[in-house]
Amino acid sequence: MEARQEQQQAVRRSGERVAFNDDIFRKANEQIRETTKELTAGELQRLPFICECAEESCTEVLQIAADDYERVRSDPRLFINAPGHDAAAQGFGAVVEHHDGYVVVEKLGRAGEIVEMLDGEPDGGRP
Repeated sequence: MEARQEQQQAVRRSGERVAFNDDIFRKANEQIRETTKELTAGELQRLPFICECAEESCTEVLQIAADDYERVRSDPRLFINAPGHDAAAQGFGAVVEHHDGYVVVEKLGRAGEIVEMLDGEPDGGRP
């Protein structure tokens, strides 16, 4: 039983790690959004975005209306996740909206503070 608890502690993410992981996916999505706009001249109803969960290896692609993404993105604490992927935030996030094919997660505590600081920084504040 002790080995299992040690393993769970080892994979537990800090609020800082959750924030930085989410920020990496958000920055990628901003590039996707800009490139898609340029290539399609805004003709697509829904755009592909990468799940912005805290799991470093996540590659799930979500189809979301550009206006919906913009609304979520306007709040630095809100992120799009595939349903169920909010669990990767391990207590540093809570689902605040449910939609067809995705959920909106609000970052809480230390993760929320950090994503607010990182918002608008081109490199996510990393050296």
